[in-house]
Amino acid sequence: MRGCDLIEKIPISSVAILWFLWCSGLHADGGAIRLSERRGGFRISAFTSPTPPRAGLVDISVFVQDAATGEPIAERAIEVCATQRTHPQDAIRLSATTAAATNKLFQAAVFELPESGWWDVTLHIEGLSDPVEVSFEMLLDEPLPRLWEIMPWIAWPIVPILCFLLYQWRMPEKKRTSSHG
Repeated sequence: MRGCDLIEKIPISSVAILWFLWCSGLHADGGAIRLSERRGGFRISAFTSPTPPRAGLVDISVFVQDAATGEPIAERAIEVCATQRTHPQDAIRLSATTAAATNKLFQAAVFELPESGWWDVTLHIEGLSDPVEVSFEMLLDEPLPRLWEIMPWIAWPIVPILCFLLYQWRMPEKKRTSSHG
């Protein structure tokens, strides 16, 4: 089987699916789940984005639900505290808000975490029947080089161009010559 015959057997949709799978991890809504705990009559879930988390901007989103019904609990006062294990005295505290969240059922805080390594994250939630505190840990990878952050925006035009070229290449010769002249 020649290389050209092999390419003819690859559907264009496969190329698009592979592209979207590669890009899906870049800006997931909510991110990777780090915590899902039941406390009293509530389920508290925390998500981080990007996946994997890296030094730099890290979105920590919190979702509070009624544990019995699964219904979201409206805005509560949520303080998110991130502490690097090597510098516990330098805790970073932010309030989680719906304004910072992509999904308005969540409350989010966007941190500028300066260094890779292990971080401990504590969520303080007020406004439930009793104040709740839950924690999780996360390992931050080294930041990506700036080029990798913008690569999807630079490279996305390649997909429709390749699809067009593949379509033109697969079109019968007779149609190609009649459409140009």
